[in-house]
Amino acid sequence: MSNELGILQSGLEALKQRKYSEAISLLENFCQLCEVNSQMMLKEYLQAQMGLVKAYHSTEKYQEARVLCEQLAENKNSQVQAWAQQILTSLPPSSLVVPQPSLTPEQAAELLLAGQKAVKFRRYAEAIQAFEEFFQKADVGTKDYSQAQIWLVKAYKGNGQLEDAIALCQQLTTSEQEVVQIWAKQFISTLLPEQTAPTTPEIQSTPTGGAATPVGIKMRTLAEFKTFCEQNLLSDLKAIEATRQQVLNSIVFVAIILLLIVGFLIRLFPFNFFNFYSSSSLKPPLSVVFFFLLGFLACFWVGVAFYTSATETYASGFKSKIIQKIFDFINTDKNLNYSSYSSEADTNYTMSGFIHSQLFQSLVKPNKLHQNECIFGKIDATLIFFSEICSEVEIKHAWAKYLDFTHHFKTLDSWIIPRFITRRLFVLMLPIYTISLMIRFIKGGPYVITRIARGQKIDYKHFKEEILNNEVSRQTIFKGLFFQADFNKTSKGKTIIIPKILDANLHAVNTGKIIKLEDPEFNKLFTVYGDDQVEARYILSTNLMAKLVKFRKKAHKKMYISFVDSMIYIAIEYTEDIFEPKLFNTMLSFNPMKEYFENIQLMLGIVEDLNLNRRIWSK
Repeated sequence: MSNELGILQSGLEALKQRKYSEAISLLENFCQLCEVNSQMMLKEYLQAQMGLVKAYHSTEKYQEARVLCEQLAENKNSQVQAWAQQILTSLPPSSLVVPQPSLTPEQAAELLLAGQKAVKFRRYAEAIQAFEEFFQKADVGTKDYSQAQIWLVKAYKGNGQLEDAIALCQQLTTSEQEVVQIWAKQFISTLLPEQTAPTTPEIQSTPTGGAATPVGIKMRTLAEFKTFCEQNLLSDLKAIEATRQQVLNSIVFVAIILLLIVGFLIRLFPFNFFNFYSSSSLKPPLSVVFFFLLGFLACFWVGVAFYTSATETYASGFKSKIIQKIFDFINTDKNLNYSSYSSEADTNYTMSGFIHSQLFQSLVKPNKLHQNECIFGKIDATLIFFSEICSEVEIKHAWAKYLDFTHHFKTLDSWIIPRFITRRLFVLMLPIYTISLMIRFIKGGPYVITRIARGQKIDYKHFKEEILNNEVSRQTIFKGLFFQADFNKTSKGKTIIIPKILDANLHAVNTGKIIKLEDPEFNKLFTVYGDDQVEARYILSTNLMAKLVKFRKKAHKKMYISFVDSMIYIAIEYTEDIFEPKLFNTMLSFNPMKEYFENIQLMLGIVEDLNLNRRIWSK
């Protein structure tokens, strides 16, 4: 039942965040599970149905809301009855609900893809036609509805329909999804008429009227945080520590059993038999090697599956109990939001910003992005969004299944091939099967050993797809914290700052024009590329360069910065998951809490450290 309750909680959380499409999917799934298990009398089942009614109502699915409300109106619980009857009165009469032409998921995806491709190839009129057709026929709760609106804004802009672009962008500033709001508020500045910025880089005029000094966020001290931990986190940390000890003991126990099995397999392996073959001209039977490798792989898989399950048990609730509380403590002005769960819309928004930053696109462009935590909102006048991400290039192996013996056996069985032919084919393909198993060990070993040695969780989906099934290959482009915010100076080109070549991520090495600046300390740490010398110097004032140097020393990490279309993007590399609890680190030590606190403070401090709130010229 715990898994079902997790689905319910996720659905209610999505509803609370106004992610109605996601909420409907999760809550419908939960209700179906309850119905299959004959658990319709549970309080949680009613809670899910009431949540569904709200989601249906908000997405104008009045017919579905009415049907469900009529069922709830017959419930034995008088409070549920009264609630359902009240909702029924607020729904439009059935006769007034006009069925709208709807799209199948395949048709919707086809229109979206056509529109996106048209925008990328600058066929804006074609893109507008595709997106407008999508909006005419699609429901508001349709997957990627908000993403399509964002693409339509870009298409309007590209086609010169600025009034339409501004109108839609203004509509998106009040979107139910806060990440869409942030994007719209940032993008609308590129649509509105700009004031001419001064051409002299270093001259800084004072705003007329004596603008007030930005307040920014009140930064907490480490001493305050330590007191907060003792008073508010200690009981939760003790409970998590007890769970950690139990999980650790169970992992050690299972590891010992698996090692004994592996030792037994090694002992059974006929080494003398193979020595005889190696001393003669005869070939040893590969079937023996294959089945022993299969046994080792089975032990390997069981170990990984158990470790993954155990660490997930340990980590479950950690972010809501600990990280959320740390964030609330830091978020003194309550103008920021924290989410430990990222929806597809959130990930798409981050991916869009990551690509727009043009930081890691010199060799290959990432096509996959994993996002964990994200924090977004407003610090004084500056809209910010930052998250822990891992961007990758993913290559699918369509050919892999043709080398997999399980796929071969299933195919042969479906063809009703005689057993003796199947056995002969197996013997014929045995060298390939054996090599395939060995490759899986070679690929999986370092990843698994590294994760376990660090006490970090193993991404089982990644392990299964990339190692067990060899379905894909992934190359990490960037892993760490990615920050994006509105910059306080207008820019039309791009200025990209990366660490010195020997220290930089290879994917960030730029082929653009190098810009030499006069700050020797800055030049020791960074290399600057840009398409406009004057604009780069206008952006990178002496003051800002000094602040970037100071921030780099404060972060103690490799840092990549870009200024593109009046936006600032900062990527800070981390090799490990930042907000995940580590299995081999006690939770009763202050050091892990200190790391979580300092990582959040670091990103929130960017606004103040780089003076992003100071609006010298209005954009």
